[in-house]
Amino acid sequence: MSPKLTYFLILLLLLAAFALRLGHLLAGIFHIDEYISMLAAQMTAQKGAPIFPSGLFYHQGLLLSYLAAPLLQAVAFREEIARWPSLLAGALAVAAFYHAGRHLFQTTLAGLLALTLAALDPEMIVWSARMRMYTLAGLLMLLALYFLAQGLLFRPNRLDRLMGVGCYFAAILAHSVVVVALPVWALAFGVCLLADRRTFKVDWPRQKALIPELLFIGIVLAAGVVFAVGGQIPFLSPPAAESSSGPGSSAGGLAGVFAKFLDPGLGWNRIDDFIYIYTADEYWPLLILSGVSLGLALIALFRRRLTPRNLAALLLGLIFILTIAELGLALTSTWRKTRYLFILCHPAILLLAADGLARVLELFARFLSLRPPTADPFGRLRAGRRPPIKKPLLPTTYYLLPLLGVILIAAFWAEPALDAGLAQGTGNYNTAFRWVETHWQEGDRVMTVHPSAAYLYLGRSDYYATQGTARVFVDDESEEEVDRYVGSTLVDSVEGLNAALASPRLWFVVDQDRFFNRYEPFFIQQVFAQMDLQHETGRVLVFLSHPYPRPVPPEPTKTVAANFSDLIELAGYTLDLAAVAPDRTVQLGLYWRPLATHFQHPYKVFVQLRNEQGQTVAQADHFIYEGLLSGSVLGQLKQQREWLRDTADLALPENLPSGSYGLFIGLYDPATFERVPLSADTSGENAVLLETISIP
Repeated sequence: MSPKLTYFLILLLLLAAFALRLGHLLAGIFHIDEYISMLAAQMTAQKGAPIFPSGLFYHQGLLLSYLAAPLLQAVAFREEIARWPSLLAGALAVAAFYHAGRHLFQTTLAGLLALTLAALDPEMIVWSARMRMYTLAGLLMLLALYFLAQGLLFRPNRLDRLMGVGCYFAAILAHSVVVVALPVWALAFGVCLLADRRTFKVDWPRQKALIPELLFIGIVLAAGVVFAVGGQIPFLSPPAAESSSGPGSSAGGLAGVFAKFLDPGLGWNRIDDFIYIYTADEYWPLLILSGVSLGLALIALFRRRLTPRNLAALLLGLIFILTIAELGLALTSTWRKTRYLFILCHPAILLLAADGLARVLELFARFLSLRPPTADPFGRLRAGRRPPIKKPLLPTTYYLLPLLGVILIAAFWAEPALDAGLAQGTGNYNTAFRWVETHWQEGDRVMTVHPSAAYLYLGRSDYYATQGTARVFVDDESEEEVDRYVGSTLVDSVEGLNAALASPRLWFVVDQDRFFNRYEPFFIQQVFAQMDLQHETGRVLVFLSHPYPRPVPPEPTKTVAANFSDLIELAGYTLDLAAVAPDRTVQLGLYWRPLATHFQHPYKVFVQLRNEQGQTVAQADHFIYEGLLSGSVLGQLKQQREWLRDTADLALPENLPSGSYGLFIGLYDPATFERVPLSADTSGENAVLLETISIP
C-alpha cells in the first residue's frame, strides 16, 4: 500500500471516528452525571469559576469546565454545545493513538492499528460524546505516557520529560483519579529503566543539571496531588450527621482524606469487575492481543534481547496490570469504579493490542514466505537507537498488511461502533424537566434525586430526595442538611416526604433505576399513594402531588385473606369514611403479599362500590405502582416480607342515597378483561367483598 493510500486510509478512519462520535452526541442519550458537569460549566460562564449554588467549588473536571464555559457564553445553553469539548478531545485522541503507536513501537503498522481501534472503540465513541471529563483526561494521560516514555526511555531529553509532566498535571485538572496512577507509573518506569540498562549510564557531570529539573517536576506533581486530594474532601466526608459544616470545611484534614484512599485487602470480589470489563464480548480479543505483545516482550527481556519495541510493550503491560491491582487491592471503594479504567488503563491496552495484532500480521506475512521488513514499510521514522536503513524495498504483498488489519478490526467492532454512533435517545432528565417547565404554576416546588439537573433547567431545586448514601452539607443559616451542589433540603425519610407534601403542588422527578433502588419500599409506596404519575420520558418519571395528599398507614386496620391464583394475596386494608377529602374522595389502602415474582400480564385492580341493586356507583380501577411493578420489585418485597401497599382514591357521588353498599375488589387482565381466579371464591365473580357500608 503506497504512502498516499496509507494517508487516505488514515483520513478516512479519522472522519469515521468523528462521524460516529458526532452521531452519539446528537442522539440525546445522557449519562446521569453529565448534568453536574453542564451546571459546572454554566456556573463557570456566569461566575468565572465552577462554584455551584451551594457554594461548593467543583474541582472535578476543572479543565473541562473552563473549556466549555466560553461556548456557553457565546450561545444560549444547549446540551450539544456543552458536549463539543469532549467531542474534539475524542477526535484528537484518535489521532494521538496513531502517533503514539507509530513512535513507541517504531512501526506505522502498529500506529495505524491503534488508530483503527481507537476510532471504532464503542467506549471511546460514547465517552467522546458526553459532557464528562473522561475523554479529556484519557487524551492527556495518553500524551503524558508518550512524552514520558520518549523522555525517559527512548530518546532521553528534558523537553519530552517536561511535556509529559505538564500533560500529567493537566490530566489531574481534568479528573482527580489520575493521581492514583502516580505510584503505578513510577514503578513501571523504574522497572523499565532497570531492564533497559543502556539508559542507565551515569554521566556524573550532568547530574547537577538534573537537580533543577527534578525540583520543578517535584513541585508540579506535589501541586497536582494536593489539588486532587484536597478537592476530594467534600466528596469523601461522611454523610448525614458526620458531614462537614459547609462546602469548604474538611473534617480530619488531608491526613483523613489520604486514609480514605487506602483500603488494602485480598479477594477475587475486589477485582472481578475490572477483569470482567476486559473479558466481555467486545474486549476479550484486545486482552489476547495484549498478551501476545507483552509475552513477546517478556521473552525478549529474559533472553536479554530487549528492543525499544519490546520495552514499550513491557511498560504498557506493567501499567495495565499494576493499575488493576492497585484499584482492586489497595484503594477504597470510592476509587474502585470500573469507569475509571477508561482513563487509567484504556490507553495502555489499546496500544498493546495494536502492537499484538501488528506482530500477528507480521508473523502471518513471514508464514506466507513474504520477506520480513527491514525497514518501516508504511512511513519513515526517526531511527533513534536503531541502525540506519538504506533500502526499504519489500514485496508489494507486504503492503497489504495495514489494510488487512483494519478489515479485521472493522469486522469485529463495526457493529458495536455503529450501535454506539447511531443510537437514539428516548428522553432523560432534560426532557423531563422541560416538560415540568411547560406545566409549571406559580408556587410550585420541585423534588428530585438530581438537584443539578433541576437547577440547570428550572433554575431551582427545593428538595433533594435520596436514602442511604446522601452526601450533604449542613447549611449554616437554616441548619438543615442540604445537597452539596444546589443546596436543596434533604428528604431522606417518609416523615420528610410527608412534610414536603403538606403544601400543594410538589413535583417529583426521578429515574426508574434510582427510584426502585435508592428508596425503601414504604417511601416508594407513599409516593404512589400521594402523587400521580403525570409523565414518563425515557426511564425518567414525573410525579405531581395530589390536590389532597394523604399518607398510607404502615399497617392495615382490617385483615382479609384473598389468594389470587397463588400470584398475590390481599391480606388487609384501611378505609376511613369519615376522612372524606374536599373533592369527595376517600382513600382505600390495600395491603398485598406477593406470592410470585413474575406476573404473566400487568394485572389491573378493580375497586367497585355497588348499591343493593348491584349497580356500580363509584369505581377506581388502577394498576399497582402505576404499572411499574416489576419482577425484581416483587422479589424484593417477598424476600423482605414487606407489604406491597397500594391505594385507590374512590370518588363518592354527591347526594349518595341512603342504604347498604358493598365494596368489591379484584384483579383482571386489561387486554381481555378476564379476571384473575380467586381461591375459595364465594362471590361467583372472582371478587372480594371487603365490607358492607351503610349510608344513613
